[in-house]
Amino acid sequence: MKPLFSSFTPGYKIAWLFLFLLIGVITAAILTNLILMIPGVDGGNGVTAIYVGSVMQSVLGTALPAYFIAVLTHTAPARYLKMTANGRMGEKMIFAVLAFIFSYCLASFLSQWNKGMELPASMHEVEQILRSMEDAALETTGLLLSGKTIGSLILNLIIVAGFAAVSEEMFFRGALQQFIQEKFPNGHVAVWITALVFSLVHFQFYGFLPRLLLGALLGYLFLYTRNLWVPILFHFINNAFIIVLHYFWGDTQWMRKIEEMPVDGWFALVAAASALCTVLLFWIYHRRNSWKGGKTKDNKFRK
Repeated sequence: MKPLFSSFTPGYKIAWLFLFLLIGVITAAILTNLILMIPGVDGGNGVTAIYVGSVMQSVLGTALPAYFIAVLTHTAPARYLKMTANGRMGEKMIFAVLAFIFSYCLASFLSQWNKGMELPASMHEVEQILRSMEDAALETTGLLLSGKTIGSLILNLIIVAGFAAVSEEMFFRGALQQFIQEKFPNGHVAVWITALVFSLVHFQFYGFLPRLLLGALLGYLFLYTRNLWVPILFHFINNAFIIVLHYFWGDTQWMRKIEEMPVDGWFALVAAASALCTVLLFWIYHRRNSWKGGKTKDNKFRK
């Protein structure tokens, strides 16, 4: 039977995707509160509530809406989301790892630069609101990373790194980016619009630029490999790297120095080198795969 949404325009598909997102977020919030009402579930320190909320939001708020829209759009939803193996997977996974390594200094530079931004004096009240939102997000992150048991490390790797990577990539790259590319066949346009939405919906002004870069890198990994597991791996490594760093070295002096590194000329120079290496890596990968039979199957947009 023909899927219900198969004849819908990309605009309608995107509208339904965000409607499912809204329903999923509300449902996740309700279920989270119900679960936390069970005696003995919440330990009283707030960490359990964050874990439960994160799982609910990942599954119901992002993963299920993406999969549901794929079911309504295509007869093979997993294939539509590009979650099936499509050749040279080892090479693609290495590509993702190298992309993370090469781009790390650039992302760090953008993060430090973005954190230090100050709005005009006329927007002081707006800046205070944005700072308070950022502080609240940092407090939540700090609470999760404060655990020093092996159990907390494993939970963070599974929930904060793993669940977030899979669910967000299903929603933003697997569904949204493909719908946008149906509307605008230019893959670059689809990548950057999706990256912009990805950064905006996190509601963190002082993390906007590094998250925009992250969204673009994830988008190009998906565009060039046509496999969702590649950006999922990159996303997982990005989250897991921070978790592991804080678990083993979070209280060390050198870690604090890195987090407070000034945005100076040397840092900018290293970031520029990082950007150049990253662009070259993507160019070489794309060029190499385009040479294999002109344009390979993986580099075509397949419905």
